[in-house]
Order: sequence, then C-alpha cells, then structure tokens
Amino acid sequence: MGHLQNDPQKGLGAFIPALQSGAFFYVAIHDYNILGWLMAGRDTNPVNGNNAAFLYSLYVFPPYRKLGVGRMLMSHAVEVFRREGYEKVQLNVFQGNPAKRMYEKIGFHDISTVMEMKF
Repeated sequence: MGHLQNDPQKGLGAFIPALQSGAFFYVAIHDYNILGWLMAGRDTNPVNGNNAAFLYSLYVFPPYRKLGVGRMLMSHAVEVFRREGYEKVQLNVFQGNPAKRMYEKIGFHDISTVMEMKF
C-alpha cells in the first residue's frame, strides 16, 4: 500500500476525513487472510450534490488479483449505494492502472481528465 505501509499514523490519517463523513470499509477475507479492501461513502465534493457516492480506495493484494475479489467488493458497494438512493458513484483511477478495465466492465466511464505539471 505504497508510502503508507511503514507509517501507521500517516495511513490512518489518510482515511480519517472520509471515515468522519460516514465512509465505510468492506474487507474481503478467506481462511483468515485479508484478500483486499474497499473504502467508500458519500461524496463530499459540493459540485456533485448530496446524492453522489465516492469510491475512496480499492486494494487487492497481489496474490489475489485476477480472481474477482475487486469485482466482488465493487459490486457489493454499488448495490449498497443503489439501495441507499444515491444517484451515482464516482472514483479516480490513474492512467495505466489495470483496474480501469474492471471499472469499465461494471459500468463506469470517463468523465474528466486530470492534468499535472511537475517542477
């Protein structure tokens, strides 16, 4: 989990604002092993209004990728959002991330592009 794995306080701090706004975690577990997890909740971006959900984070550990774990977590979260009356769910994905294909297969599509200039 990148730069957060060796700093538990920094890792927790990255999730606190979302959790305080009502986000939730789903954890995929099999035989006492954590396969992956998803964190999602209400979208706090005022542009999207009050009826939008947001997928903050999805992670599947490498040995369990390509086994449907991410799809299972996503499907469960999307069903919860539908049941709770959200009109849409959004997520961010980096260019080149192989998970983008999965997102597209379950119904997500591109709506914007983020550009960056480094110094």
